[in-house]
Amino acid sequence: MAQAGQTPPDQWLRQLRDVHADDLPARDVLRRVDAEDLLVVGGLEIMPKVPHWHRDRMVLVGDATHAPSSSSGQGASLAVESAIQLARCLRDLPDPRAATAYERLRRDRVTKIAVNAEHNNRQKAFGPVGSAVMSVLMPIALKTFLKPTRMFGPVHGYRIDWSLPVAA
Repeated sequence: MAQAGQTPPDQWLRQLRDVHADDLPARDVLRRVDAEDLLVVGGLEIMPKVPHWHRDRMVLVGDATHAPSSSSGQGASLAVESAIQLARCLRDLPDPRAATAYERLRRDRVTKIAVNAEHNNRQKAFGPVGSAVMSVLMPIALKTFLKPTRMFGPVHGYRIDWSLPVAA
């Protein structure tokens, strides 16, 4: 944030308008923005790995323990999934095994999503030539071999079987 704040808001606004000059919705929105209303927040921070998700009877859920980049679009979904899995563990296992089982059930999934989001963040900075190439190639790729259901199925198609008992 401090580094981003060193650049005046009017300079950020000029840069945003230049970058989005050909993007009709963004261009029109940015024309209506005043530099003094621009909130400069800096880069997205990704939370470091939390070594322990529980201690005694205290258990962390959601962003308190696994906050992927907001660009993943999975923060709220992961929190709900974790709450359901924790409820299953508390239903089926005694303390402290419930908390250990909860972490075992969740850690791999949330780590994969966080790593994928971090990878996607690095891939989003194409520059003008890369952006032009991507705008031509991406529709073709999506129609031919990058099927959204295949790409996002493991993330968006995740299901928790509430009736399945949790083993220690």
